[in-house]
Amino acid sequence: MINVTDFQTGLTQLQEAPLAIAYISMPNCSVCVSVKPQLIKRLGPTGIPLLHFDAAALPEVAGSFQVLTAPAILLYAQGKEVDRQARFIDFNRLETEVKNYLAAGSAPVDYAALFASEE
Repeated sequence: MINVTDFQTGLTQLQEAPLAIAYISMPNCSVCVSVKPQLIKRLGPTGIPLLHFDAAALPEVAGSFQVLTAPAILLYAQGKEVDRQARFIDFNRLETEVKNYLAAGSAPVDYAALFASEE
């Protein structure tokens, strides 16, 4: 897990990675303490970047990500947020989402070709 110390750098990493997870926590949060090791254990082996944002150390986290509670896990694909969970994390759902994105590959979707009429 990558501990983000500079907010802009962390944001850039999220936007440039084909698939990445932002983990947002607060100090003295008992749920955060139990979620972090599970996140590392279950999604660390996938090789996707896991970026840890401490909302107390980086005050811009709450406003930028629009997170009102901790912990929060945001899944980013191709620089866009595609899934969000807060407080009660469904790891099975998160793992399924990650596996689906990894199986789909990192090539951007050609929407013009996808919706072209077949005449």
